Order: sequence, then structure tokens, then C-alpha cells
Amino acid sequence: MMGKGRKERSLPLWKTTKHYLEAFLKETEIHEDNYVFTSRQGKQLTRSGVTYRLAYLVKTASKSCPSLRQKRITPHVLRYTTAMHLLEAGVDISTIAIWLGHESIETTHKYMVADLRLKEQALAQTKEPQTLRFRYQPPSYILSFPDYCDLLC
Repeated sequence: MMGKGRKERSLPLWKTTKHYLEAFLKETEIHEDNYVFTSRQGKQLTRSGVTYRLAYLVKTASKSCPSLRQKRITPHVLRYTTAMHLLEAGVDISTIAIWLGHESIETTHKYMVADLRLKEQALAQTKEPQTLRFRYQPPSYILSFPDYCDLLC
């Protein structure tokens, strides 16, 4: 697969997806040098082409699932959702960075910062500290420090 910046990417597929893709390739007799997903003209499907097709599919699906009409579903939303599901499943952030094709783990780190639910889950795995409540009382020499300063000035 050709990704952003004309970088070649390899992506794992679920068994079911692989099964349907293999059946599609067999049925359409697509040669391995050709593009699997093409435009109407039979050329490589562009990023805008993917966005257009996804919008069409969301519009079609919203007929049977009206709540989709209020959602903004884009290729980036699907990418972000995949990353968050991987993160929630316990996949290491460096593996997710490789999956997404990020050159820097800092880019992937943004996904972690944004998710409050993930933070709540992390907090739930910890114990509250068992400390006694007390009011801080500074020692008397600290309280007399301003008087000492007046003597020096």
C-alpha cells in the first residue's frame, strides 16, 4: 500500500478481511502489479478518492443507522479509532507508531494525551495513597525569618 509521502506500507489484515480480499482478487482477476482499489478510470485511488468513497458509504449506511448523519466520519477518524483501540487493547505505543507509519513516537503520543477514558482506566489501576491529613505548621524559626531580615537591612 502506498501511504502519505509516497511511502510504501504493509498492513496486517484480519483473517476475515484477508478471506474477502482474496475472493475479490480471484473474482476480478487483478494482476499483482495492478492497484486493488481504483478510481472510476481504473487508476490508483487517491486520498481524496478514499474520502469521497467513505462519505458515500456513510451516507448509504445512515439510511439504516440514522445516528451516522450526526457524525463526521473521515479516513483520519478511522485511523485514529484504530490507534485508540490498539492502545486500549494494551498494544505498546511504539508498535502503534510503526502501524501508523509515524517516523516519531512523539506523533503517536498525541493519541494518548487526548483520550480521557484511557487516563481514567490508568487511574483505576492504581491505589489512592493512604496518608494522614494534617495541616502544615512551619517551625518557629521560619516564622521569625522576616524579623531577622529587618535586622539585617
